[in-house]
Amino acid sequence: MVDIRVARRYARALFEVALKQGQLQQTADELNSLRTLLEQSSELRAFFYSPLIPRDRKIARLREALSARLQPHTMRLLELLVEKRREKFLEAVCDEFRRLQEAHMGVVRATIESATPLTETEQNALIQKLQQSTGKTIIPTFEVNPALIGGVRVQMGDYQIDGTLRGALDRLRDQIMLEIERRGTRVASTE
Repeated sequence: MVDIRVARRYARALFEVALKQGQLQQTADELNSLRTLLEQSSELRAFFYSPLIPRDRKIARLREALSARLQPHTMRLLELLVEKRREKFLEAVCDEFRRLQEAHMGVVRATIESATPLTETEQNALIQKLQQSTGKTIIPTFEVNPALIGGVRVQMGDYQIDGTLRGALDRLRDQIMLEIERRGTRVASTE
């Protein structure tokens, strides 16, 4: 299990350096390329993640293979991850860097669930409303979840909008249970 706080620190440091140097997009592209390279090459993946290979040897080989393709600050990130034996954090660092870049550009990813598939017109109207209310560009992912019964649930980071029938029923149940508990307490205290 990767501690996301550690990945955020590495991503934040890399983001600030790339932003300061005006190389934000180039750094993002390099991280995407690194991730793709690791996914496609089982040998490189085995080499990079192996705890048996000495750190200095691993860093030397990475420099040989990648220093011509990467900016110094991206190469330094790889070296730090290897030095600290935190290679497993690379994917999480890539994800966090992308999130920081999108936030910097005013972009938010949203997962939109509905009980039935939304029409293109409904999707566009919903995205437009979300963009107006947040002031950000929305990158949507639409999912169908019949358990919602009806309505729409939107998840944007830690923020959730639940306009589903299932959510309304759950809230109603919670209110009824709270009222029953309150009345039960009142009855018990009057006896």
